[in-house]
Amino acid sequence: MYLNVSQTETWQQNMEKLVAQLKKIARQHPQGFTVFLPSLEHAAKGWVIALAETQDSFGDEGLRKVIETAQRKGAAVGGWKHEGKFYYDASIIIEEEAEAMKLGRENKQIAIYNIETGKYIKL
Repeated sequence: MYLNVSQTETWQQNMEKLVAQLKKIARQHPQGFTVFLPSLEHAAKGWVIALAETQDSFGDEGLRKVIETAQRKGAAVGGWKHEGKFYYDASIIIEEEAEAMKLGRENKQIAIYNIETGKYIKL
């Protein structure tokens, strides 16, 4: 399918709107957040596993990459501030700890995080 100019503009406008909304959420929650797209509803439970392909994403360009990946994979978007810079990633949320640990290792993560309990498990 080919996009016409108006479809492309709409896609770009939607992307920029999401970027602005997620940056606002990041400023409000610099310690960290995980939200679902497109609702921007905060995740309340489950194990969070960042996807390897969006690791070390920061700035507007990194956030766009994370949004595109999250939309393509049905993932959530997470972020946090570290040493004055916001980092973002596309994350999957899993209920089962064993499955989360497996996926964390597959995505080369150093740890997984349980949103509900605040528990970290180093991998």
